Amino acid sequence: MRLAGIDIHAPPELLVPILLLALLLLGALAARVARALSGRWLESRPAVATPAACAVVVGGLMWVPDLGLPGRLGRWLNGALLIGFVLACALVVSRIAVAAVTEYATKHPSIKPAVVVARVSVRLLVGAVAVITALESLGVPVTPLLTTLGVGSLAVALALQDTLANFFAGLYLLADRPIRNGDYIKMNDAGGVGGEGFVESIGWRSSRLRTLASNTIIVPNTKLSQAILTNFHLPAAPVGMAVNVTVAHDTPVAKVEATLNDELARALAELPALVGGKPAARLADLTEAGQVWACGLEVPEVQAQAAAGHEVRKRLVVRLRREGIRLGVPGRLVHEAPTETPAEATDARDLTLTAGKEPR
Repeated sequence: MRLAGIDIHAPPELLVPILLLALLLLGALAARVARALSGRWLESRPAVATPAACAVVVGGLMWVPDLGLPGRLGRWLNGALLIGFVLACALVVSRIAVAAVTEYATKHPSIKPAVVVARVSVRLLVGAVAVITALESLGVPVTPLLTTLGVGSLAVALALQDTLANFFAGLYLLADRPIRNGDYIKMNDAGGVGGEGFVESIGWRSSRLRTLASNTIIVPNTKLSQAILTNFHLPAAPVGMAVNVTVAHDTPVAKVEATLNDELARALAELPALVGGKPAARLADLTEAGQVWACGLEVPEVQAQAAAGHEVRKRLVVRLRREGIRLGVPGRLVHEAPTETPAEATDARDLTLTAGKEPR
């Protein structure tokens, strides 16, 4: 008999069981190799042993038509084995790709919202390639099918233009990572509309921001990707802030500087809301109210600015009063109206009563 193009002088009753046993052994070996390799590359160990063994067994059984089966039965069996082989290989590739995407998302928490989309996309892509390969192998023309799908996809894309724009904008935000979950951002778009808050999630169509007042702002992904963003958590979470203090003009500058720097150093040592290096006071401006001093501070996060500024201002006010330094007060110019004598007031009333009357 002839098998895989090779003439073998043995009866089919003996050759077929040997072939099946050899294929089963090869399938078991392929399962062990696939399990070992997937476990070495991926920590999740995807279940690829069974489909890999099936692919080896089915691929070996594709030699069966050489055993002299009837024409139609042989063609059907060959087609079924070919479809089974393609599907088994597609299942191996799909499980490995899905496991790889899942592990990458585990190591990068910022892209977790896109894990579901990535899994579905991988499965659809592998499935589409498998179907096209199987149809091509069976002799079915796929060019008209691809043309029809292309026209239909264009119509769907035009109908869902805004939705798809938000979807791909979300993928861009997850891939480029200008913002991450938990970051505090400030947004300014071209239209002058802005908002700020903590990034809670980046979804398929929109992203959610939580403001300091615990309100939720829902922003379409296209607006977020096109806006000018200020990320207060990049490159690091600590942010700088300034506390302005105005003192009277007649206060010695050296005394004010020494007092403010000393109190800021004490605040840095005693207040847990302050971090970073030694704060410093700088003369920022001279106004009608007095000398304006800017005290530079650093806080661990943007939401700590209000509490830290409150505590520092209280300490500075107490310290300045203790040192006899007066706070600056804007000057006001008061104009006093001239006083009228009783005779002038009487004449003014008479003129008002006679106004508009013609003389006799």
